[in-house]
Amino acid sequence: MELSKPIAEFDTVKTWGEGLRKQWGGDPLAEEPEMVDALREFCDFVGEDPDAIVAKLFRIRKEDGERVLSVKWRRHYADKVKEYRAQGGENRQRRGADVLSFMIHNGVLIQG
Repeated sequence: MELSKPIAEFDTVKTWGEGLRKQWGGDPLAEEPEMVDALREFCDFVGEDPDAIVAKLFRIRKEDGERVLSVKWRRHYADKVKEYRAQGGENRQRRGADVLSFMIHNGVLIQG
C-alpha cells in the first residue's frame, strides 16, 4: 500500500515521536529509522495508514460521548501484530515491538 504522504507527516507518527522523545530524550525515530520502517511495513501489511489504524481503535460511547477504546478493533490489531511477527524471525519480532510502541504512544495498550 502506498501512503498518501510521507509517514512522518501523519499526526499519529508525530505523537509517537513526541512520546519517545519525552521518554528517552533525543530523537529516537531519527536515530533509529528502522522503527519507522517497521511501522511503514506494518501499514503495508494491513493496508492502512497510521492515522486510520489509530482512528479505528477508538469509538465514541453513545451514552456519554466519551472517546473509548474499541475492544473489537483492539483485538483485530493485536491479531494482526501477531501475524506480522510470525512471518519472519527475530528481526520481525523487533519490528513488531516497534509497532506496539507506536500504538502505546497513541493511547492503545496491545500486548503482542
